[in-house]
Amino acid sequence: MRVKINRNVCPAQLAFCERCLGKFLKYPYGYERRCFEDIQEDGSDLLTIELQTGNHHIIVKLDEQQRLELAGEGWAKFMDFAVPMYRNEVRTYGRTSS
Repeated sequence: MRVKINRNVCPAQLAFCERCLGKFLKYPYGYERRCFEDIQEDGSDLLTIELQTGNHHIIVKLDEQQRLELAGEGWAKFMDFAVPMYRNEVRTYGRTSS
């Protein structure tokens, strides 16, 4: 499976984001969130995640064991950059605020 995630469109702080992605990592065929831009079944045993967060674009390929480890530990722990807890800017993609 291949999934494209754009964290820049979700206003949730990092702890919520990690729980949300963790739930997907545990149950990839039964959980989808608003930051998901694309999900494709590619026939691979690996889960490929294309993650956009801030100015970073990361591609991660996970086997089942790695997927479950990431679900438990949180994805930010495995990044080679400091993932901000909060974001000052969130893209709204046409949504308007009142």
